[in-house]
Amino acid sequence: MRGHAQYCPVAKATEVLGDRWTLLIVREMLGGASGFNELQRGLPGISRSVLTDRMRALERAEVIERRTGPGGRTLEYRLTPAGRDLQPVVQAIGEWGATWSFTEPRPEELDPLLLIVWMARHVDRRQLPPDRTVVKFDFRDPRQRYWMVLEPAEVSVCLQHPGFDVDLEVSVDTSTLYRVYLGRAELGGAIRSGQLTMSGPRTLQRGFGRWFSWSAFAPASRSAQERRRAASRLAGPERVRIAEAPRESARSAG
Repeated sequence: MRGHAQYCPVAKATEVLGDRWTLLIVREMLGGASGFNELQRGLPGISRSVLTDRMRALERAEVIERRTGPGGRTLEYRLTPAGRDLQPVVQAIGEWGATWSFTEPRPEELDPLLLIVWMARHVDRRQLPPDRTVVKFDFRDPRQRYWMVLEPAEVSVCLQHPGFDVDLEVSVDTSTLYRVYLGRAELGGAIRSGQLTMSGPRTLQRGFGRWFSWSAFAPASRSAQERRRAASRLAGPERVRIAEAPRESARSAG
């Protein structure tokens, strides 16, 4: 990105973070992604060349660092202290988006695998059953099937049957589970309307909603209307008038 030619912290920060995909890369890394392929899976639509370019730029800016192995092969990427310090920045941007620019999802925005990965990152392990629990997710529109293996010590997302007995089956529209995850719909309402159904022991069905802390932006989605009302009461910035030289003075000076 070209510089803004302004000695301003906002200008300097956008020179590092203002390119397309850059903040989403940081979002994924804050969520725990560390490998190149893992990052690409979390960013549907990004090409390998663009991701490589953005990672190199973030490394030059000392926002991320690489851990390398024999022959200089990259093993993983890590956020530096500067990168980790972006957590409240990403949170604030997400809350602003949830308040002011969030609409109903478009079909091309719905990726069930990405959603399952996000959900797995937000499992509240303290709420899980003590034994391993396998949940099968059957998505409708688009039709996809994934498994989540939940244990207090580890959470895994499987693209194929994990080889364990399934304890709970969840059938749901992709858009519905996105809306629940992001705080735009309530899990109970989705169940009552039949948009989300579960089959399995009652204890697991009742516990399902407690196993996930859902998106960090869900509270802002739920309170969006209240946040907009509060913002409308904020005072605007004071205007500073920049006075030009009077015309008469300018002519006499010439």
